[in-house]
Amino acid sequence: MRIAIALALLIAFLIWYALSGRAWLKSKPWAKGFFAWIEPIEIVLYKKSETILLARAKVFIGVLLTVLTYLGTIDLTPIMPFVPDQYEAYVRAAFNLIPLTISLLGLVDEKLRNQTSQPIEITAVPEKDMTPRVKEAIAMADSTKAEAVAVVAAAVEAKKAP
Repeated sequence: MRIAIALALLIAFLIWYALSGRAWLKSKPWAKGFFAWIEPIEIVLYKKSETILLARAKVFIGVLLTVLTYLGTIDLTPIMPFVPDQYEAYVRAAFNLIPLTISLLGLVDEKLRNQTSQPIEITAVPEKDMTPRVKEAIAMADSTKAEAVAVVAAAVEAKKAP
């Protein structure tokens, strides 16, 4: 039970941090030292992307639940009397698939985040509503994005070179 409570608190903290806590802390002058310390860790662990943070948290939770189930820490015995006998095998199989599903959803979330290349305002414009000016703005955003990525990549490579 302690593990479940600790896990629930950790999940609640990560969700708060990803959804609003990081932005709130960034706005506070007293938190500058915290971000100077935590930023390198954020970059290594989740590229400072709140979406990747939550995706990797899902993967971790799925793996942890799998391990806890395997070790026998999570036990279905107390709820099985409420499950009709003909469905017992399905309930046990579903319970074993839930952690795998959570981990897979986390992996999918991270992959989708890494493929994201435009703001939602641009991707949500229907093709039929694109005026020449909108198409030009989208092309300009794409070229600016490509240029920014190239500049950052070159800076990273220059930093690596002796």
